[in-house]
Amino acid sequence: MAAVGAGRGLREWMARTGIGRWCRALGRDYAAALRETAEGARRRPAAALAAAAALSAAAACGASVPSAESFEAAAVEAAATLLLLSPGTRSPGAERHVQRLLRRREAERLRYRHLLLLAVVYEAPRGAGAQLYGSRCPYLRPRWREAPARLLDVGFGGRWWLLRRRLRDCDVNEEEFAALPPPLRRLEPRQLRSQRNERLFMAKFEPAALSDEEVDEEEA
Repeated sequence: MAAVGAGRGLREWMARTGIGRWCRALGRDYAAALRETAEGARRRPAAALAAAAALSAAAACGASVPSAESFEAAAVEAAATLLLLSPGTRSPGAERHVQRLLRRREAERLRYRHLLLLAVVYEAPRGAGAQLYGSRCPYLRPRWREAPARLLDVGFGGRWWLLRRRLRDCDVNEEEFAALPPPLRRLEPRQLRSQRNERLFMAKFEPAALSDEEVDEEEA
């Protein structure tokens, strides 16, 4: 009985006060919006499915955005991968990029921003703990036109794409091929012909098969 009385008293209080009337009006508005949405989905099911798929894809992208800790871990892992290669075979471009990331990390100049569907990591002009006038004055901050040069990586779909691109073929020293003509500096996959080369390499270990005519010619 006490609970029933408390519920009746709450309803009476909400009916008397402006907050209660506002809550009831807000509830009616949301209920009407939901009914209109359901009716629109019944009238146009294809558009409703497309909108639901787009919202689901956006939610999946937002949930898979990598974190700042994952970027630091990826940079350290990339440095460890390059250390396993000899200096003569590792890519100078990949090494310079990874060393730049590590130096900015040590100086606390990496900045991370979550932009709903993706994340960006960019370079700050000074460390986070700097108390210099240039780092505190809003008029001396970097301009937006300098943003492309300060961008270090873009995170989307659980990966850091610029770092991934830099590490592609990181065991190939492109400076070794700088003296070659431009057409020979890059090979297409179809030009390698690895299967044919392997087949010819294994064929030399097979015994030679001679016909009867060839044997007679050799004996003669």
